[in-house]
Amino acid sequence: MGQAKDVVFRFFEYFADGKMADAGELFDDVCVSIMPGGALDKSQHEEMGRAFKAGLPDSRMEVDHVVEAGEEVVVLGHFRGTHTGDLQSSGGVLPHSGRVLNLRFIDYFRVENGKIVDHQTAFDQLEMVSQLTPAP
Repeated sequence: MGQAKDVVFRFFEYFADGKMADAGELFDDVCVSIMPGGALDKSQHEEMGRAFKAGLPDSRMEVDHVVEAGEEVVVLGHFRGTHTGDLQSSGGVLPHSGRVLNLRFIDYFRVENGKIVDHQTAFDQLEMVSQLTPAP
């Protein structure tokens, strides 16, 4: 496994363990994370991670496929967790539902000198909300 992939897997491990400060240290100060809801600077990305851990305390990223090419890493996986806490999102609060989330995602990372300098994530926001809220 190369250095870039090691950094990405450490980020996933820190997130799963709820070590958001440690996870944040893997990101360069100039990194902007592009998410479905828009661009986040390093502190905003860390705050989003904290919000997800508050709403889904057991959440984690499970890797299905990974491709590493030099400084670049692409991960296909599933974000899994149980919605036992309220989830603060840009669209408001999703009250805890007890439902299990199994959300497909794709992540792109570029790592330089042991730090993530570019991060882009894609997932279906409608799929996430539909899994966490009861049907009417």
